[in-house]
Amino acid sequence: MRSNRSGSRLWVIAALLALATVAPSRADVPPGITPTDTRRVFVAGTTDSFDKATAAVEAAKRATGRDYRVVVIGNAGEGQSARTLLETLVDRWRQAGADQPAGYDPAGDVTIVLDVKGRTIAMRAPWALEVSSGLDPQTIEAELIEKAFVPNAKDGLYDDGIAALVEATEGWVKDRQDRTLARVEAARVFRTRTLPLTILGLGAFAAITAFFVQRSRHEHRMFEARQKLAAFKQEVVALSDLLDAQQERHRLLPHTDADFKTPMQGQTRSAYDAVQGAIRRYRERWLGLMDVWEKAQSRVDSEWFLGTAAADDCIRLLDSAEARPPLADVAGECRAPLDVLEQAHETSRALADTLDTGIAGATSRIEKLATRGRSGAAFQAATAAASRALVLARHDLESDPVEARGRLEGALAGLETLTDRLDAFEAADDRRHAAATAADEAEQKIRAKRAEGWLLAEPGADPMAHVAKAREHGTLAAQLLDAGETAGAVAHVEHAERHAAEALAILESVVAAKAKIDEMLPGAVTRLEALAGRRAATVRALEHLSGAYAESSWADLADNIAKADEGLERIRRMIAEAPDAAAPTAQHYFKALALLEEAVRQETWVEGCQTAVTDRRQELDGLRASLPPRAATSGRRIKDLADQLEQQRTDRARANEHCREAGRLVELAERGMAAARPDLRASARVLDAADAAAARAAELASEDERLARQAFAEMEETDSLIRRAAAWYAEGISADVRAATATLEEAKAFFTRQRYEDSIKSSAEAAAAAREAYTAATAEAERRRQRRVQEVQRRQMQDAFERMSRGAGPWVISLPRGTFTGPDPWRSMIGGGGFGGGSSRSAGGSWSRDVAEVKF
Repeated sequence: MRSNRSGSRLWVIAALLALATVAPSRADVPPGITPTDTRRVFVAGTTDSFDKATAAVEAAKRATGRDYRVVVIGNAGEGQSARTLLETLVDRWRQAGADQPAGYDPAGDVTIVLDVKGRTIAMRAPWALEVSSGLDPQTIEAELIEKAFVPNAKDGLYDDGIAALVEATEGWVKDRQDRTLARVEAARVFRTRTLPLTILGLGAFAAITAFFVQRSRHEHRMFEARQKLAAFKQEVVALSDLLDAQQERHRLLPHTDADFKTPMQGQTRSAYDAVQGAIRRYRERWLGLMDVWEKAQSRVDSEWFLGTAAADDCIRLLDSAEARPPLADVAGECRAPLDVLEQAHETSRALADTLDTGIAGATSRIEKLATRGRSGAAFQAATAAASRALVLARHDLESDPVEARGRLEGALAGLETLTDRLDAFEAADDRRHAAATAADEAEQKIRAKRAEGWLLAEPGADPMAHVAKAREHGTLAAQLLDAGETAGAVAHVEHAERHAAEALAILESVVAAKAKIDEMLPGAVTRLEALAGRRAATVRALEHLSGAYAESSWADLADNIAKADEGLERIRRMIAEAPDAAAPTAQHYFKALALLEEAVRQETWVEGCQTAVTDRRQELDGLRASLPPRAATSGRRIKDLADQLEQQRTDRARANEHCREAGRLVELAERGMAAARPDLRASARVLDAADAAAARAAELASEDERLARQAFAEMEETDSLIRRAAAWYAEGISADVRAATATLEEAKAFFTRQRYEDSIKSSAEAAAAAREAYTAATAEAERRRQRRVQEVQRRQMQDAFERMSRGAGPWVISLPRGTFTGPDPWRSMIGGGGFGGGSSRSAGGSWSRDVAEVKF
């Protein structure tokens, strides 16, 4: 809204400058206005008396003291409007003269001008009323004139419209003042009543909340302290009971247990005395816990009804390390040893019986090793150590059962280890027997095959050698078992198992090799004969190639016949050796099978050499038939492309070059095909290159066309942008687009030389330069506008200071209950009523050209 007022005032300044050069005509105003004229509604050029408007103005004057000046003109004249007439009248009335009505004050009166024939109305509110009530020109037009005056004016009721406009203005001002008073009253009530009561309530609420929070914290900490103290008391009582019970058990143990008739000795006596020392030590600890009990109880009892410090001290004391009853330690150092002493004799006797039974079982198993043919000497020492430990334990059992128990437990552990060794020994011996049995079975099968006529004596494939190795490893395993080296024996047993399995696998492989030889030999011989028969056809095909085609097209196959002959000779020798190796007198079946498999691979290679010659002949014959039509097709395609390029408006340099290259390649291929002995494979490659060049030429032609369209569009868009930037003008500033125009000219030059990518790049640079120039110009114009507005505001502030220093308004005062506006509180100081020089100076000082005008 302020920006609109500022713009309107700038327009008014320009209008005033224009009016200063042209003297206003007295014929533009109603006649008969004199300094003694007290009328407030002036009518000229119409028969209506506007009594309702006069009554409304008088009522407003009586109610609020605000004065209205209404001027009604029948016809404002050619080139005049209600706005210009209002400004002319006010400028004339501001000066002391005969035409000024009585009591007129431009700084306080609302002025309304109605042009009946021109159907326009203009209204001006003083600056003080505009500031206090928000009656800027936009508000006057939208809220007052359009809603109050225009509906009556459209029906020709101008008098009613003026009256309604005055009443609407007074209603608007009163509503704004009422709102201001309401806000002031609400602020006063909030400061004097609501805010203090709220602060008082919040303070009381905070105090009550703090009290209950502290009381809740006190209750919580006291409950926690009492709970911990109760748990601590229970643990201290339990510790006392536990110590008393263990002391009584310790005292009565030698008297109530019949097994302790013999005095305690050794480890048993040491354990008994250690229990007594532990009980005495923990009794002293119990006395310290009783002191903690008393301190904690005193702290809990001394706490006041809101305090938490004593409760916190009590909790910290009970959570400390010195307030932890050692119940688990007492159980471990007193109760557990007493349990061991009470059960020592029974446990030792049971362990002695178990050890005796285990020794007997281990001895029996060692004696049974002889039935396997193995020696048990390696286990005798372990059984002897266990027997000696048993004898010593039974000797000390009555006087020192604790030591006897330890000795028996160690002997049982050694006996368990002996049992594990016996288990591993027997398992290894069982595997050795199984490997020996497998070797025997393999030997029986080998002898059966030899009885059938199989020699089974081929070097590297004799199964009996593996049988002998299996038996050798079995013998070594037996010797290691007798020496107690079970792990080494197991390793030799594994070797024996592998050799026995290898002997059976070789036997089966020999039989399978003989069957495969019988299957492959006839086929290899037949294929050899077929390859030898194809040699003549291969020779003829090569002679045809040498006579009909250039040597370069078949030179890589010239040695294929010689290579095939060498391969056939090798195949004949291998096929001849295979039956000899598989003969019944030799039976080298593995060698024979290897010869036949190699012969098959050689035959495949020879067949490939012969097939390559025949395939090359078929390939060249096919090219002789297909290349001429293909060359003709390529030539037509290249010719069509060349015609298309010639028809385009612009030259496509790269596309034409590729098209000409494709034509030269087709001519080269045709010359190669026309030779007496042509190299058709080379001609085919040349035609492939020609097709690729033609395709690339078509692609380049399409790409150049696309780039040309894009470059042209970019230049058109950039040119339009530069024109718009150059046409902009504001505040005496225009955009400097000379650099952008020069860059655009470079883009056009690139386009002419078919450098489309460079043209697109230059167009983009020209557009960027134009935008930068436009941005710089608009920024400079905005800076100038801001400086001009600031200068206007500075002058307004200076004028306002000068008016105030002279006591000339504006009459807007900020009071605790709101703003208060005019009449001039210093008018009596200036002298003379409101018609003298003081009034005119006041009017000049607060004069505003914010005039609202509506055409209806």
